[in-house]
Amino acid sequence: MLIVVPDVNVLVSRANADRAGRSSTISQKVVQQLVSGVLNGEPVQLAMSFKMLDTYRDVLLRKGYDREAVEQSADGLIALMRYGPIGFDPYLVLGGTPELSVMDVEDGGVLATAYAAHANLLVTDNLKDFAGHDAEAYVTSVARSADGTRRDLYCVIRKRPDGHSLIVVHPADFVRWMESGFKMSADAIKASCGAKPQA
Repeated sequence: MLIVVPDVNVLVSRANADRAGRSSTISQKVVQQLVSGVLNGEPVQLAMSFKMLDTYRDVLLRKGYDREAVEQSADGLIALMRYGPIGFDPYLVLGGTPELSVMDVEDGGVLATAYAAHANLLVTDNLKDFAGHDAEAYVTSVARSADGTRRDLYCVIRKRPDGHSLIVVHPADFVRWMESGFKMSADAIKASCGAKPQA
């Protein structure tokens, strides 16, 4: 069983791609895989906090999305959580005090949600805000933007309060690992990826 927290930036990116009529974008593939309920043969439980859902709604409304469509989308996420393999209820189970080792308060809340849910994976395009002195980073791939600039992608492995690992992964790596059947575990990452040099 994999418990996965999608950061709000991934969900908003998917909504923007849908609205623009695009298909098969990275964010769309991430959400499609989470909605399927299975990842590389393992059942998937979606996990988000009520605060994350509120942020998702607020961002979409600020971007001019129809209120009814926004509510339907948020309700769909809640249904995926409630009827997933474990059956999370964001109103009762998740949330908590923001994680103080993360500088950004909103990201600290996302990390606290991942810890409360005992998540295995947190998928975000905002990796740097989840790195820190108490986390390990591993170079996973190199991405090239449309203008040709290079960006080293990496994942962050954090120790949850219960002693297990939380992998914070970029959406592009999540999709690449999913499509290749890569086992998304701390041991597999450490065995196949080099440690990211400290900045």
